[in-house]
Amino acid sequence: MTTQESPLWHEMTACALGAGIDAGDIDPVALCEHFLARIEAHNGAQKVYLHVTATRARAEAAAAALRARDGLRRGPLDGVPISWKDLFDSAGAPTTAASPIFAGRIPDADAALLARATRTGLICLGKTNLTEFAFSGLGINPHYGTPPNAYDDAVARVPGGSSSGAAVSVARGLAAAAIGSDTGGSVRIPAAWNGLVGLKTTAGLLPLDGVIPLAASLDTAGPLCRDVADANALFAVLAARRPADLTGASLAGTRLLVPSNVVWDGIDPAIEGVVRGAIDRLADAGADIVSEAVPEFSEVEALFAEHGPMVAAEAHARWHDLVDSQADKIYHNVLKRFWAGSEISVAAYETMRRALDGLSARLHARLGSVDALVAPTTLISPPPIADLEADDDAYAAANGGALHNTTLGNVLRVCAVTLPCGGDPDGLPVGLMLCARPYTEAALLRLSAACEQALAPIAKPSPEPLT
Repeated sequence: MTTQESPLWHEMTACALGAGIDAGDIDPVALCEHFLARIEAHNGAQKVYLHVTATRARAEAAAAALRARDGLRRGPLDGVPISWKDLFDSAGAPTTAASPIFAGRIPDADAALLARATRTGLICLGKTNLTEFAFSGLGINPHYGTPPNAYDDAVARVPGGSSSGAAVSVARGLAAAAIGSDTGGSVRIPAAWNGLVGLKTTAGLLPLDGVIPLAASLDTAGPLCRDVADANALFAVLAARRPADLTGASLAGTRLLVPSNVVWDGIDPAIEGVVRGAIDRLADAGADIVSEAVPEFSEVEALFAEHGPMVAAEAHARWHDLVDSQADKIYHNVLKRFWAGSEISVAAYETMRRALDGLSARLHARLGSVDALVAPTTLISPPPIADLEADDDAYAAANGGALHNTTLGNVLRVCAVTLPCGGDPDGLPVGLMLCARPYTEAALLRLSAACEQALAPIAKPSPEPLT
């Protein structure tokens, strides 16, 4: 095997790195050391990883190098180093949900998805930071620090949550890709705010054994990546299926639904301009844009306004013993959300659950006549961390602006992708969200590849470099 270490390996896609390994141009051991060296140099300031699994990564990379030498690679990503959100159990290494309550928790076995990924040859670099308990769309964590957004080194801005470290690990070149979780937007928000592609999978499609839960009926896992091809390849690994065929993906003859209600309410005008401009580009590339109201969205808003947040009800039901007995160890803005769940009765929760069953069925039928629904991923750009740490009302408002649109996809049980679609006036990335019927990830990824091509000229600004 001939190898030449490149300082640009951390800027390459996971698929490109895998292809380099396959061609004999990249040694998995050298590649692993390249990422570990970057983590060693930068993680202290960036607060991305809570635990680096260097010994494991080196052993896995050595095995991948032997397989590559002998022509026995297990798949296109064999030997590629990625990060895992610190909700996924990892044998012999801490898994804490970024909460002091779980300090010292060391599982005996890998989560099902981590085990599945390891069998295909992916290298586990370590466990990434997140919002405590994965319970916020902002990514602020006062216990372990907040990874600053990759797109502004002058002002430390929130990275998005809850998969904050996952997104920053990829955007800052500290992992080739990342695996996160999404209960109300926790893959899509940080992906959008860090110029990445993020895939929210259909609830129940991927096994979550060994993943610390937040709200079991809404929790999902998914990748955060540099492009759609990487998301497609990683989804295939996680789902143990063949990747979708992205060859020749085109928007010609496709129909995209742009809601005229709810998803634009309270949006920053600058973001609206970027997103509507992106939708125009999709139309220019051949998509038929259908603009109409989606009444199910309005009914979800009314349902939660009457009964309270469903995710909080499930989260409090799952964790009330720990939350009530160790409240002093929990970040107060996260604690408020747990306590909001304590105020929701069983009757109110069941009312919401039954109503969402019907609303989901109606939305899925509506989506049957289009290829996807298109909306802004978030209503706002990432605010400065200090502003939100100093003002609880500002924190709550920003959290609402982050989660407003993405949560609709979780409670109405769709699969969804966020794509970079340009930058706001400050050079911060803006995300475009595509939602489709459940279990149609392959078709959604193919459509996303076509959209990615159409948006390429305006896709995103460049992140601040780590030297």
